[in-house]
Amino acid sequence: MLNNPQDVTPHIFAGDSFGTDSPFVMWGGSAILSDYSPLGAQVYYAGGHEASYTQPNMQFTLICDFSTLSWSTANIPVYANPANTFGAKGLASDGTPMCPHTYLGLQECPAAWGGGKRGSLLSFFWAGSRLPNRINIADVSVKTHGYSQLATTQPQNADPTMIRFSQQSADSGTYPITVMDSVRQGWWAAPTGSADYTLFVSKTGEIRQYPAVGGNLANGALVLCTSLDLLVAIDGGYASGPNAGNGFRALYIRDLKTGAMTRTTTTGIVPSVANGYDGSVGTFRRPDTMGLQWVEELGCVVGLDQSVSPPVVVKLTPPASNPATATWTWSTVASLKHSPTDSGGQANLQVAQNGVWSKFRWVPSLQAFVYGTAKHRKPQVIKII
Repeated sequence: MLNNPQDVTPHIFAGDSFGTDSPFVMWGGSAILSDYSPLGAQVYYAGGHEASYTQPNMQFTLICDFSTLSWSTANIPVYANPANTFGAKGLASDGTPMCPHTYLGLQECPAAWGGGKRGSLLSFFWAGSRLPNRINIADVSVKTHGYSQLATTQPQNADPTMIRFSQQSADSGTYPITVMDSVRQGWWAAPTGSADYTLFVSKTGEIRQYPAVGGNLANGALVLCTSLDLLVAIDGGYASGPNAGNGFRALYIRDLKTGAMTRTTTTGIVPSVANGYDGSVGTFRRPDTMGLQWVEELGCVVGLDQSVSPPVVVKLTPPASNPATATWTWSTVASLKHSPTDSGGQANLQVAQNGVWSKFRWVPSLQAFVYGTAKHRKPQVIKII
């Protein structure tokens, strides 16, 4: 990169200690927007946890353009909005939405699906708040403002105007787990914790309810295995039965062709509910913080676990046959090395403050993973050969 995130701090936030560190350290993530430029861009977005409610909420998208090798910002309000000035619908007086912790709730909305000319960033819900679940849209081609909301309807729900994961009326405070479905042109969404439904959100805004995959995704993850057409929930450690508390994580799978729901097991050295990579007992590896994602080109799920030092790239590989019912295998990428051609780079893997979440992303145009962790560091590229 030819600059650093701190070089493009919006002037209205220049005096704030969070500045352009906020997208990296405030329990959030990123999405890859393939329409942004010929090679695409990685767009970071996260905020919240202001030191005081009178301090401004960090409202902007932070863009790492792979084509120009430059950082920039977009979707900036004209004036900084203090955290205590957002109304009951999560909007400031200028109509811009509060930027919350984003966890696993950021996704791409391509131009062909109705996103902006350079693609748009979707931010699902307002984690940790009492605001009603909504999906905010940021058109990253717009320097100032450029926000809107996806007009959703959930016909199966008693109140179709709300976004709900259960039969209960409350819908607030949902921590999102989301994945893009390029075949069905929409996004799958689940909440952290127990739920009655897994939701499919169409690009048109129509939401369909399906029986929850897994039922309880506290500390869990959700991936869509494209070629297998399987939606897979990775248990976060709260499963019942033989995997509860002392075994390897269970997988809960929905066959998207047939709708069949199955449960299967995993084997291998990572990440046990109770034991660590080195055989240590009583450790706990959280799938949600690893940025786990299905990578079609590699034929497996990949994530970065930085709960160990140095961080470890982990893989979850399906069996050669019957992936909906047969055992999947965990492994680590043991021979990760710093490229000798990267003379100006960092020999060690970066560690992200407050978790990787969705900052660790596969970039199809680069055939590699990219992730950034701080306003003063260059992002790192990890290529698995």
